[in-house]
Amino acid sequence: MLVSDMSKAYPSNLTRDQYEFLSELIPEAKLGGRKGEVDM
Repeated sequence: MLVSDMSKAYPSNLTRDQYEFLSELIPEAKLGGRKGEVDM
């Protein structure tokens, strides 16, 4: 079963190509502070 089969599609969803392009712009997590709540 594909992930797309299990979830609703939203207009804000990214395609794989869009995510790969944008993922380069997401900075690495900084040291310290509390644990992140989002699984990236």
